Amino acid sequence: MLIKLKLENIALIEIIEINFEKGLNIITGDSGSGKSLILDSLNVLFGGTNIPLKHLIRPGKDNCVIEAKFSSSFQINNWLTSNGFKSSSSELNIKRISYRKNNKVLSKYSLNNLSINKKSLEELGRLLIDFAGQSDTFIFDSQDQRRLIIDDLCSQEFRDNSVKIKNIWGESQILKGLMTEKIESSRKKEESNLVIQQMLKTLEEANLDSNEEILELEVLENKLVNNLEINNSIQSSLNNLNNFSHDEQSVASLINQSIKNLNKTADFDLEIHKFRENLLHIQTCVEDLIFALSSYLNDIDNNESNLSEIQKRLFFLKNLERKFSLDIPQLIEKRDQLRAYCSESDQDNEIRNLENQFKNLQSKLNSLFLTKSIERKKIAKQLQDSVISILRDLGLENANFLIQFSECKPSGDGIDDIQFLFSANPDQRLAPLSSVISGGEMSRFLLAIKSSISKKPNTFFLDEIDNGLSGKSLFALVQLIKEISKDQQVLCITHQPFLAARGYAHFKVYKDVRDGLTYTSISKLSTKKERKNELIEMIGGGSSEANDYASRLLERAAA
Repeated sequence: MLIKLKLENIALIEIIEINFEKGLNIITGDSGSGKSLILDSLNVLFGGTNIPLKHLIRPGKDNCVIEAKFSSSFQINNWLTSNGFKSSSSELNIKRISYRKNNKVLSKYSLNNLSINKKSLEELGRLLIDFAGQSDTFIFDSQDQRRLIIDDLCSQEFRDNSVKIKNIWGESQILKGLMTEKIESSRKKEESNLVIQQMLKTLEEANLDSNEEILELEVLENKLVNNLEINNSIQSSLNNLNNFSHDEQSVASLINQSIKNLNKTADFDLEIHKFRENLLHIQTCVEDLIFALSSYLNDIDNNESNLSEIQKRLFFLKNLERKFSLDIPQLIEKRDQLRAYCSESDQDNEIRNLENQFKNLQSKLNSLFLTKSIERKKIAKQLQDSVISILRDLGLENANFLIQFSECKPSGDGIDDIQFLFSANPDQRLAPLSSVISGGEMSRFLLAIKSSISKKPNTFFLDEIDNGLSGKSLFALVQLIKEISKDQQVLCITHQPFLAARGYAHFKVYKDVRDGLTYTSISKLSTKKERKNELIEMIGGGSSEANDYASRLLERAAA
């Protein structure tokens, strides 16, 4: 609960300090006295914007302070430890200091004298205090808020399921992002690799197998181009070695004749025998040479028809070297490098694996989404029935309330689009709450829904929620507020003496002007007389009827 609130240099407030009580705390005062400044200051403390920054600091002052002391709880301690703060067994001291600097208003926040950021404080504030007034329709205009109202009523299993959904959803979004990145990278790589792929294709089709191919082809080409001269030289050599025409003696015939001559005397002289053996060896070499020259001459005749193909191949290879500014060995190396590059990572397989993982996560999510939606709808029906019942008690006998579900784009919060539809009269169509509900109806609706939810903050601040109500409806509203105040602290700004009399503690806000400056102050009405006098003023004056009515209200409240 809110134990103490200290405001310094806030708008019309110079300095006030309020010690609140358990149960129902009533705040009254004339219109314009500054009652709402208390509510607005609490809202601002937790990051709200109820007071514009330019009006936050009292004129003539350089800074302002909003300081609140709350009692702690098990829920609060859990939040503290989860967010890196020490748990508090007793109290929380929350402070906002705002100051002017370079024509701007800057703010610092602290929790138990430790710095805290605005976002964390906003989150903590939702656990500590809740606000409700006729202008608070915005809480139902937010899809997230409507979901939160339902989800807070669900089971622990539901919460565990929700955590699992958020984790899997986060994982799926990472996978989706990675998949998109890979697909885009693959596309860009494919685009950038067109030249590389074309080069590889050209080199593959070139069928480069030998580093010396050009040299080998040039040798062959040179041989074939000079085929006639080579042919003639070989033929002449063959004629000299072995005159096939027998027109004149050849080397082979002369050697043969020499061998025959030596054969006659070789048996008589060992040296001649050796000479003959040498000649026989020479004869064999000459015969081998004749055979080789004949074969070579035959090959030349057979390859002559390949000259065109050889020259084509030579032209192609030399053109390839010019095109890429690389020689054949370098081109073979480049081809092998490109082969390795194009096969080093199979992105298509990577993408397929990611897609399969994503599909598996989506399948899990779809099952969890369905489970979550089913429980939401069950809880929504219970909340719907509870609100309608309370509205009937509060004088809205013909009011109808429907929590409508439709499927939306999946997210970490599920697949449910939740709408709050309302109609006050039987002939009125159900429509979005904020577009059809009046101020008086809204105050009762807010109270009905907030009293129906199980998650209650330490403090509940009601701002003129009884405005425009009277008779039976007012009585039912007051009874409901009293019932709520049994379980939690309620701060209530009101102009209704009937409600004011029921408060456990009563504070009066007043405004006065001193030396041309306006001051808002607050005091606790500690005695029965003080409270009675305030009720009389609220009723409308010091007549005997007003005096009697005020007395009866206090007596009834005390009974």
